[in-house]
Amino acid sequence: MPVERLFSESDVQRLIDMNAVPPFAQRNSCLIIAAVYWGLTPSELSLLRLEDIMDQSGEFFRIWTLPASTAYNGDARELHTDDHVLPFFTQYMAWRGSEGLYTSNQSWYRGSDPKSHFFLNDRGEPFKLSPRKKGSTDYQPRAMSAKLKSFIERAGIEGATVATYRDSWVKAMFEAGAHYKDLMYVSGIRQRETIDRKVRPSVQDLDKVFKEIFGRVRLAK
Repeated sequence: MPVERLFSESDVQRLIDMNAVPPFAQRNSCLIIAAVYWGLTPSELSLLRLEDIMDQSGEFFRIWTLPASTAYNGDARELHTDDHVLPFFTQYMAWRGSEGLYTSNQSWYRGSDPKSHFFLNDRGEPFKLSPRKKGSTDYQPRAMSAKLKSFIERAGIEGATVATYRDSWVKAMFEAGAHYKDLMYVSGIRQRETIDRKVRPSVQDLDKVFKEIFGRVRLAK
């Protein structure tokens, strides 16, 4: 039976290329790379604030802490921002400023309000969390999930879901050499079994498996 796919690097590039369309090209690209590079959940992406990832001088923290109040499981965790992803964040901040979104009259934080949510929706407002049901105190990130899903649909990537962003990050981190303990720490996943389910080789349809195994073997010349 078909199973959820994981994003390859070319899939991520396609997501970015196909969604880099005006007027939200910079926001879309930044949101996609943040989802697959930081491995944040939709609720965490919705709640992330500028001051969480940037210092007063306007530089992005290379190592920063996701606050416990934002983390999906209530545990703060440490994440990194490396050189190769900085252009996405820098471009997005420049766009935010040019649109006059949550700017301040102070020179710090690149002239932006440090308390503002980092990711803003198409109306220039935070992605709000919605009550799971009327009168409930339990909230879910419907708006952010819908936006992430729309990126997948525009890119035409079949078999992917909103969960694919984070699952692909876990698998990529593991394949790049992250130790189980480190991966559990930065992801907030508490059970090794959960990591195992995400990092095992992707299960494919049986007919595809038969087509792949020893597929490059040819007759002797």
